[in-house]
Amino acid sequence: MSRLTAYRCSVFLLLCQCGHALVLANELFEDRVRPILEQHCVSCHNDSDREGQLSLQTRQAAFADGTIVAGDAANSRLLEVVASSDRATAMPKDAAPLSDEQIAILRRWIDEGAVWPDGVHLAEPVAADYEWWSLKPLHDPSPPALSDTWIRNPIDAFILHKQNELGLTHTRQADRRTLIRRLTFDLLGLPPSPEEVEQFVNDPAADAYEKLVDRLLASPHYGEQWARHWLDVVKYADTCGYDKDKLRPNAWPYRDYVIRALNDDMAYSQFVQQQIAGDVLFPDDPNGVVALGFLATGPWDFIGHVEVPESKIDGQVARSLDRDDVVANVMNTFCSVTVQCARCHHHKFDPITQQQYYGLQAVFAAIDKADRPYDRDPRLFQQRREMTRQLADARRELSTVDQEIRTAAGPQLVEIEARIAELGEKSTVQKDAEFGYHSQIAAAPLTPKWVSVDLGDIHRIAAIVLHPCHDDYAQIGAGFGFPVRFSISISTDGQAWDIVDEKRTTDYPNPGMRAYQVRDLERDARFVRIDVECLAERQDDYIFALAELQAFDGDGTNVALGSVVAAEDTIEAPPRWARTNLTDGKWADVGDPTAAATLAQREEDKVALLAGAETPERTARRSRWQQQVASLDAHLKSLPKPEMVYAAATHFEPQGNFKPTEGTPRTVHVLQRGDVQRPAERAFPGTISLADDQDGRFDEIDSEADRRVRLARWLVSPDNPLVWRSIVNRVWQYHFGQGIVSSPNDFGRMGDRPSHPELLDWLAVRFRDDGQSLKQLHRLIVTSSVYRQSAEDTPENAAIDSGNQFLWRMNRRRLEAEEIRDAILTVSGSLDRTMGGPGYYLFELEKTEHSPHYEYHKFNPQDKRSHRRSVYRFIVRSQPNPWMTTLDCADSSQSTPKRNETLTSLQALSLLNNRFNLLMAQQMADRLLREDSSLDQQVNRAMQLLIQRLPTNDERILLSSYAAEHGLANMCRFLFNLSEFVYVD
Repeated sequence: MSRLTAYRCSVFLLLCQCGHALVLANELFEDRVRPILEQHCVSCHNDSDREGQLSLQTRQAAFADGTIVAGDAANSRLLEVVASSDRATAMPKDAAPLSDEQIAILRRWIDEGAVWPDGVHLAEPVAADYEWWSLKPLHDPSPPALSDTWIRNPIDAFILHKQNELGLTHTRQADRRTLIRRLTFDLLGLPPSPEEVEQFVNDPAADAYEKLVDRLLASPHYGEQWARHWLDVVKYADTCGYDKDKLRPNAWPYRDYVIRALNDDMAYSQFVQQQIAGDVLFPDDPNGVVALGFLATGPWDFIGHVEVPESKIDGQVARSLDRDDVVANVMNTFCSVTVQCARCHHHKFDPITQQQYYGLQAVFAAIDKADRPYDRDPRLFQQRREMTRQLADARRELSTVDQEIRTAAGPQLVEIEARIAELGEKSTVQKDAEFGYHSQIAAAPLTPKWVSVDLGDIHRIAAIVLHPCHDDYAQIGAGFGFPVRFSISISTDGQAWDIVDEKRTTDYPNPGMRAYQVRDLERDARFVRIDVECLAERQDDYIFALAELQAFDGDGTNVALGSVVAAEDTIEAPPRWARTNLTDGKWADVGDPTAAATLAQREEDKVALLAGAETPERTARRSRWQQQVASLDAHLKSLPKPEMVYAAATHFEPQGNFKPTEGTPRTVHVLQRGDVQRPAERAFPGTISLADDQDGRFDEIDSEADRRVRLARWLVSPDNPLVWRSIVNRVWQYHFGQGIVSSPNDFGRMGDRPSHPELLDWLAVRFRDDGQSLKQLHRLIVTSSVYRQSAEDTPENAAIDSGNQFLWRMNRRRLEAEEIRDAILTVSGSLDRTMGGPGYYLFELEKTEHSPHYEYHKFNPQDKRSHRRSVYRFIVRSQPNPWMTTLDCADSSQSTPKRNETLTSLQALSLLNNRFNLLMAQQMADRLLREDSSLDQQVNRAMQLLIQRLPTNDERILLSSYAAEHGLANMCRFLFNLSEFVYVD
C-alpha cells in the first residue's frame, strides 16, 4: 500500500470515528438529555416565560451566562441548581427534585461537550392525553358470576372475584355487638346505648340487621355525621383565615343545609347543582341561596379585599387567589381533579390547560364571598319573592312612563341634554367637606320626610332659598336628593303652618346646581319647614337631601345661618352629612359663572320641554304606580327581617374597598406563571375537557348566572364520569377506611389507580341511574358481607395483602375527634341533641382592632351551651381547638378528604387531663350513681355505655378496686383512655 493510500485510509477512519462519536453524542442528547429538560425545566425557562431571566429552549439561550459550560459540569450553573440539597434554591422549583440518575446524565452530557444539535428547539410541555382510567366513560359491568353463599349482593361478587384471583380468603362475620357498634358509629357518629345493643343482639328476626340499618339511616343524627365528612372536604370553617381571621357569624346556615339535605336524602345531582347555581336553577327553593355557602367555605383575605383596592396589585392577587380557591374547591370536591395545578402552566400530568383553568375562573368572575339575605321559612321566602317581583314590575312601569315623556319630547330633549352635559363639564363644582343634610334611605319614593329650621326669633321673611346638594354617589352629581314633590311652610309658633310654596301636583325635575327660590314673601315666621311627599331616586332606593336652607329678611340678612335644625330622620356621617350642615352657610357652587348661567337656562328649557310632554293620563299612571310602589314597600317592610348566610354573592353592602360586582363579571386573563402582572390572552368561561374532541369552552355567555348554570349542568351530566366515580368512592372510603381509589381528591396521573375498577364503575352507574340516593348507597354497602367481616388478622392473607387493599377483613379505625367528644358527652349523659343554629364557642372571644383572639384556655367546659354535637362547634381557622387537633381533627384551611390517624402520647394525656374530660368523667360518675346502687353494677354500666359489653370478671374486680380507692370519676377518666373505646372493632 502506498503512503498516499495509507494516509487516505487513516483520515477516513478518523472521520468515521468522529462521525460515530457525534452520532452517539446526538443520541445522548435526544434520548436522555432532551426529555429531562423538556419535562422538568422548559415549562418555566422558555423564550416567552424566562423565569430567572433564563431560557433553555435553544442552544444559544441555554449556553449564555455560564448556565451550561461545555466540557465543565462542575462550573455549570445548571448542575449547581439541580443537584443542590437546599430545597429553597434547588430546581425544579415547587416540584420533586431530579433523581440521582437524571443528574448523572446531565453531568455526563456536559462533561462530554454538551452537544446540542443545530436547529433543535425544545418544546414546552403540553397537556397530557386522555388515555386515563378516570376520564374514560362509565361502563356498566356485570357482577362476576360466582356461586358462593358468602355473596349477599353484587359488591361481594366483585370483592370475592378479586380475592380469588390473588389467593385470598375472607374472614368470618363479626359478632352482633361489634356490628351494631360499627354501624352506629359509621352512620351516626355516636355510640349505641346498652339497651339498643341488647335489643339487636337478642333479636331473632332474620332481617334484624337490615332493620337496624334502616333505623339508623332514618335518624336525624345520620345527617350530622355525614355532613362532617362533607365539610372536611369543602374546607368549612366559621372564620376567614389569613392574618386577621375575622369571624363569619353567618356561615352556619350552609352547614345546616348540608345536614338537612343528607337527612332528606336529596338526589345528588340536585345537591351538586344547588351548591353551584341554586339561586338560578331553584329560584323557588330557599335552599337555592343557602347552598351557595359552598362557594364561600374556603379562606378569605380580609386585608387583600377590604383594605386594598382591586386596582392595586395586591388587590388583584387577593381576588385571583380567591377565585383559585373556589375553582379548586369545586373541581376537587365534585370531580376529584387537581385543576389548580394549571394555574401557572399546563397541568404537567393531566390533560388540563391553563386556558381551561382560567376558563373556570371566568365562570366565577362576578361572585365574591359575602353575607346575603335568605328566608328559612319556605312560605315567607315565596311571599317575599313574589312581592319583590311585583315591586320590580311597578318600578319598571314608572320607568316606562318617564320614557314615554322623553319620547314625546322628541329630538330636542337629546340636544338640550347634550348641551347640559357639555356645560356641566365647564362648570367645575366647588364644595366644602360639609355636603349638607341627608335623610334616611327609603325603599319607596312616596315615603314622607320633613326637615325644619328654628330661626330663634320671629323675623320678617322676604325670601327662602334652597340650595341643592352635589355628590358623586351613584353618578347623580348635581341635585343629589332634591325632592320631587314638596311644599315649603312657615310658622310663628311651630304649631300652625302656612304653605308658602309647593310642587305637589307634578314631579319637579332635578334642578342641578340651581337654587330654588321663593321671593316676595314679606311674612312673619320663626320656623321654616320642608315637607316632602315624593323622594328623589338614588340607586334602587330613595332619599331627601339639601345642601343649605336660607331665610332672608328685608335687609338681605340670612337669619337662618347657624339655626337649629330638626328632621323626620337623618343620616349623621360627618363631615359630609349632618343635620347642622343645613344651616352652616356652605353649599356646592360652580366655578364658571357664565357657563353656570347658561347651564341653568338650559335646565329650565329641559323642565319646560318635559312639562309640555306631560299629559293627564301619564300623570295619573305615574301616581298609580307610585302608590303601588309605596304599598308594596310597606308590605315588604312589615315582613320579618330576612336571615343572612355567608355565600357566593354579587350584591352586598360594600365594605371599604370590597365592593360588589352587581352581576358584571370581571375580565379574566390567562396569567403567565400565575402572575397578575403578566396577563396573556383573555380567558372565556368553560370547564375542562374529558376527551380529545372537546375543548371545554362554553359559548359566549355574558350572564354570570348562566355561566354557573352551565358548569352545574356539566358536572351532573350522565356523561361526566368523574362526578359519579368521585362520590361513590368517598362514601366507600368512609365505611372501609380507604377508597377504591385511595387518593379521593385526585383521580389524575399523580393519584392512585382503583383497586377494583369494575366495582367502582358498577357502583357509579347504579348510583347515577337509580335515583342518586346516598342512603341507598349506604344501605347497599353496609348490608354486604364484605362490610360485615370481622377485623381479625389472618397471617396467610397478610402475607399476600398486608395493607388489606382487597378487603379480606374489615379495617379497624380509630374514632375521629368529633366522634370521641360526642361519645364522651353521650355516655356521661351530658349530650344536648338540639340540632342546627349558630355554632357554639369552645373559647373565650376577645375582639381587638386588628383581629379576634380565640382564648381556648379561658373557656369553661361547664357551659352547657357547648354540650352539643361537635359538628355545631364554631371552627376557627388560624387557631384550631388544641384538644381536637391533638386527636387529628381536620385542618379547615385545606381540603381534608381523608384524615390522618396518629397514635401519640399527647392523645392519652389529653384524654386523661383535659378539663373537658375531667368534667365529663365526674358527670358520668354522677350518672352511674343515679342509675345503679352497687359499685359492681356501676362498673358494669360504665363498660356497657363505653364499649357496649360487660366487663370480664377480672376486669370487674380491677375496676371496682380502682374506683373504691380513687373514686368513680377517676375510674371513668381511666375508661375514656381504653383502646376499645376509641377504636371501632
